[in-house]
Amino acid sequence: MLKGLIHNLNVSGNLKGSFSQKARVFFTLVRFQVKNKFKRKSAVIRENFFGYKVKGYDYSALSFLFHEVFVSNEYYFQSAPKQPVIIDCGANIGMSVLYFKKLYPQSKIIAFEANPSAFKLLESNISDNKLLDIELHNTALYDKETNISFFAGDRQGSLVASIQKERGGQGEMKVRAEKLSSYLKNLDSVDLVKMDVEGAELNIVDDLIESQVINKPKEYIIEYHHNMGEHRDGLASFLQKFESHGFHYNIRADYQNANPAQDILIHFYKK
Repeated sequence: MLKGLIHNLNVSGNLKGSFSQKARVFFTLVRFQVKNKFKRKSAVIRENFFGYKVKGYDYSALSFLFHEVFVSNEYYFQSAPKQPVIIDCGANIGMSVLYFKKLYPQSKIIAFEANPSAFKLLESNISDNKLLDIELHNTALYDKETNISFFAGDRQGSLVASIQKERGGQGEMKVRAEKLSSYLKNLDSVDLVKMDVEGAELNIVDDLIESQVINKPKEYIIEYHHNMGEHRDGLASFLQKFESHGFHYNIRADYQNANPAQDILIHFYKK
C-alpha cells in the first residue's frame, strides 16, 4: 500500500500543471488503489473523473488506463482541423475514445474492439457520457475478412486480449475480423489512426500498404509489440514500412529485460 502511495505521489508530482490538477490526479489514483482492495469479484465498477462517468471491470486495469491515457497523454496529437477524423483500433472499454473527445470535442471517431466483454463497456461508456459522432465496431482488424481465433484469458475486458495466444492467454473464442483498409477507402481524409491491437499491427499495416491506403491517414500512433509472435525481431522492418512511404517517427519505450516482450509506442507523422 505504501509503495503504491509513493508511486502515485511521484506520478502526480511529475505532471505539468497546477497544484490542484496534480492533486486531482493523485487522489484519483489513490481512490483506485484503495477501492481495488475491496471490489467484489465480477462486479462492474463505476468511477467519475475529468467530467466523465466510466465503467470498468477491474480497478488495476482502470488505473493503468487512466495513467497511460489521461496522465501520460500517450495519444496526444495536434490537429489543424477542429473536427479531426480519428480511427481507434483496439479501443478496449473506451478510455482512449474519451480522451480524444476531451482533446477534440467535435472530432469524428471510428472505434474497433474485438473483445465482446470490453466492447459492452465501450458502448456503455460512450452512451452514458452522451458522446456524439462516434461509430463503434465489435470486430477485430486483420489482413483479411474472416473468422479468427482470439485469446482473452479469464479476465473480462482484458488489456492484453490478442490474436496471439502467448499474449492473450488460454481462453479462446472466434471473432469476426475485417480489414482497416476497407474503412479507409471510404473516407475522404483521416487525421489519426491509433492502434493498440496486441500483435496484429503487422498484419493490418501490411494490408494498408497492399491496398495503397497507408498514406491516407496524416498520423499514426501505434503500440508495437516487440519480441512477440513470429516476427520477434521485426521492429526495423516495421519502421521501414513507414519510412518508405515518407513518414517520420518518434519512439517511446521503457527498458525491461533482454528477453520478454516489450511494448513500444511509435508516433508516425509527416512534416
